[in-house]
Amino acid sequence: MKKILKKTYFSYIKLIAIFLLLFAIFKGVFVLFVLFGLSLAVSFLVNNFPIRNLGIELVTFIAVLTGWKYGPLPALIITFILITYHMVAGGFLGNYVLWVIPAYCVAALIAGFLPQIGIVTLGITITIGINLNNVYFQHLTTQVTYPNI
Repeated sequence: MKKILKKTYFSYIKLIAIFLLLFAIFKGVFVLFVLFGLSLAVSFLVNNFPIRNLGIELVTFIAVLTGWKYGPLPALIITFILITYHMVAGGFLGNYVLWVIPAYCVAALIAGFLPQIGIVTLGITITIGINLNNVYFQHLTTQVTYPNI
């Protein structure tokens, strides 16, 4: 039994060593790959479990982080891939995607062109902008009937 535990601990230590080595080699890119994988996993969870209404997504965070660190073009490409996958995997189809995908791509471009702004301020501002954009276009395209009082 103790040999099995030692093997298990040793395999965990090897795994941690591999991750640390990859992190040392790729530095910030490794974190980006991990976040990319987490975003894909969240999209999978949203599609397969009843958590769609919680609004969980990592695309905004990754878009801002990628734009801030690597510039507008990598941010645009990664954001477009992630938000499109998130929309399709999560079942968010319909006219909603017509303004959501461009909004996230524009947010990635803005983050890429403004790396001199602090990451927290940039992230909060872009998140507010995306949400205002989504509320505005949702209001324009959704027919709302108000009760007569």
